[in-house]
Amino acid sequence: MPGLFPSLRGYRWQWLGRDALAGATVWAVLVPEALAYATIAGVSPVVGLYAAPAALILYAVLGSSRHLVVGPMAATAALSAAIVGDAADGSGAHFAALTAALAVTVGLAALLAGLLRLGFLASFISEPVLKGFIVGLALTIVAGQLPKLFGVEGGPGEFFEKIWALAGDLGATSGLTVLVGAGSLLLILVLRRTAPVVPGSLIAVALGIAVAAAFDLESHGVAVVGDIDTGLPSFGFPDVSLDDLGGLAAGSVGVLLVAFAEGLGAAKNYAVRGHYEVDADRELIGLGAAGLGAGLSSGMVVNGSLSKTAVNWSAGARTQLSGVFVAP
Repeated sequence: MPGLFPSLRGYRWQWLGRDALAGATVWAVLVPEALAYATIAGVSPVVGLYAAPAALILYAVLGSSRHLVVGPMAATAALSAAIVGDAADGSGAHFAALTAALAVTVGLAALLAGLLRLGFLASFISEPVLKGFIVGLALTIVAGQLPKLFGVEGGPGEFFEKIWALAGDLGATSGLTVLVGAGSLLLILVLRRTAPVVPGSLIAVALGIAVAAAFDLESHGVAVVGDIDTGLPSFGFPDVSLDDLGGLAAGSVGVLLVAFAEGLGAAKNYAVRGHYEVDADRELIGLGAAGLGAGLSSGMVVNGSLSKTAVNWSAGARTQLSGVFVAP
């Protein structure tokens, strides 16, 4: 296996200041997205933060892309929730353990595939099919999150079933909840257009916390996340049986294919712009190590994406920007 930190070869110390600022920008985007994607995955929001450090460090050690951001993303979060939901018995603790176990199985599958040099398989995944699949997942996620925006219960099922359930619950809409949610979305969109380097998601989260505390929004019917555990995560293999792992094996392959194909495509595009090459097999190993580390840190399945804000900050710098965005 080639040496560690391959993406840092040829690094110039003159880039360090700009890259440090890029890293801070990635962190500012990471925190709110980690909390949100963990919720989509069906686990406590703090799990998203637990997943970040191990995935961040391990991908930087083994991955070959200088711009890839590795961490839980919307697609893998939704897939994780669906796979674990079928295997879990409804227990919150068991659900969390299975989510971490899924991250471990995905990580092991990626490591094995990388060592067997199976990175070429990504070229057989049609980009239109992958994009269509991700768009479908995005619509399903939106349908699942809309009830929270309106402050109603919503319902289970597929996309159209969730939308139909939402339509039936609209009579119980909480006006204050809509105001808070719509205001947060508007703030993020305005900042993205007028000040793209400002972490709009982090600003919205911070303001939301301040407003909720100052006006006691929970007592007025606005749902809040509640207390988030403090301290460091426990490191170790999740408390699941061999039968549980067997039930997650097939789903882990599907998650791996989506995460790898999506991340590799983005990494290759930016590698061409930066005049360097990414190694598909090395990317599998980096993604696998990141997923394994996230799972053992009570974490979630990770994915590869790009932080456009961070890339803009570090424009021209041939550096590794390895961060972790949340969910599963």
